[in-house]
Amino acid sequence: MSQGLPATRASRWHDAAERRRSRRSYTDRPVSSTDLDELERLARDFRPWPGARVALVREAPAGLFMGIIGAYGGVSGAHSALVFVGSVGAAPEGVGFTGEALVLEATALGLDTCWVGGLFSAGHAASSVTLEPDERVFAVSPVGHAAADVTMKERVMFGAAHAKRRRPTEEIAPGSDAWPDWARAAVQAATVAPSAMNRQPWRFRFDDGGLVVGFDGADTPRISKRLDCGIAMVHAELAAVTRGVTGSWETLPSPDVARFVPGV
Repeated sequence: MSQGLPATRASRWHDAAERRRSRRSYTDRPVSSTDLDELERLARDFRPWPGARVALVREAPAGLFMGIIGAYGGVSGAHSALVFVGSVGAAPEGVGFTGEALVLEATALGLDTCWVGGLFSAGHAASSVTLEPDERVFAVSPVGHAAADVTMKERVMFGAAHAKRRRPTEEIAPGSDAWPDWARAAVQAATVAPSAMNRQPWRFRFDDGGLVVGFDGADTPRISKRLDCGIAMVHAELAAVTRGVTGSWETLPSPDVARFVPGV
């Protein structure tokens, strides 16, 4: 079971979730040491899920987003990065949950980010942080100041990922019109969460007073759908908290992922 999100940051992160956009092209302007210190502090202290953590790389190696075909994931120019780490046996949703909290803090600081789960250099990522023998890198994100205008490269990448638009609430949460206000708000907030290629695998149901999130189809080995669901869970919990409902998540076996239990 996870710990709840920190109440002192809930409103800040909820507002940031509305503003967050994935950006892939960055300027030469470095992130301030003050902002990096804040992210590093949060990465050290925020560990709500066992075996999941985030490491800040202040000076990202040039090859982190590069490969033999050029810029992996379309990311270029970022000076710093977040590296999302999990131990063997760690719940992928825990990595997604912990990572998205750091992404939202970066957004609140006025910085730009972009989840990159499959197209990055695993070797450069592993060498840029200190990994325990049982840990691996699940995903990374650039951190920096995005170009003022969306580049053509970003438009192409954005268009490919967003050919499928946001799923309507009724599709991901059938019958939610009859749910409590906090649960409906949680589902609505989850619809804007990022996911690999915008696949939006999450599905919600209200069961025995709690909000259950699962995914459709089979899980995928390269970028787990459970990780995507963990990202959406942050958005859902933030919406619940803003409506006065706090709680925690308990892990469930696939194809379910977790249940948000109010008051626990």
